[in-house]
Amino acid sequence: MLKRPPKPASMTLNLAPMVDVMMCLIVFFLLASKMVAAERYPVDLPWAVAGKQVEQSDLGQRVTITVRKAKDSDESAEYVVADWDGRQIVERVLLPSEVESLLQNRAARAVRENQKLRCVIRADRMVMYKHVEYVLRGCGLAQIRDIVFSVNEGTEAEGRG
Repeated sequence: MLKRPPKPASMTLNLAPMVDVMMCLIVFFLLASKMVAAERYPVDLPWAVAGKQVEQSDLGQRVTITVRKAKDSDESAEYVVADWDGRQIVERVLLPSEVESLLQNRAARAVRENQKLRCVIRADRMVMYKHVEYVLRGCGLAQIRDIVFSVNEGTEAEGRG
C-alpha cells in the first residue's frame, strides 16, 4: 500500500523583524545625515561675486581651518580644526603657534603619502584680516600652495533677497 505524502505545513512569513530593522536603518541614516550637515561652529562667511562652487570630491586631501572671533574679545580669534581621534571627529581650538605646526605636519604627511594637500580656510567675515593672514603664513611655511576660501556666492544683497 502506498503512503500518501504528508500534508505541507502552512508557512507564513513574519515581516515584523524586517520592518523593525528597516525603521532602525532609516532613523540611523536620518540622524547621521543631520549630524554631518550641522555645523558645530557656525561662521558668517563673507560674500564674493567671483566665488565658484568646488565639489567636496574635488577637494581631495585637505585640512580645514575655521577662523572665528573669540568669545572674550573682538581683537582676538580662535582657530578651529576638525581631527579624527580614531573613534570620532573632534573639533579642537588651536593656538596660533599650533596652527603652523599642524599645517607643517599635515604637509609632511601628504608628501610622504605622495598626495597633494589643500588648505580650506573658513573665516568669519567679522574676523580681522591679520588672523587669516596668520593661517596663510602657516600655509606658506608648510609649502601648501593650494588654498581655498569658503565664501557665500554672489553679493550680500542677493543673499538677503
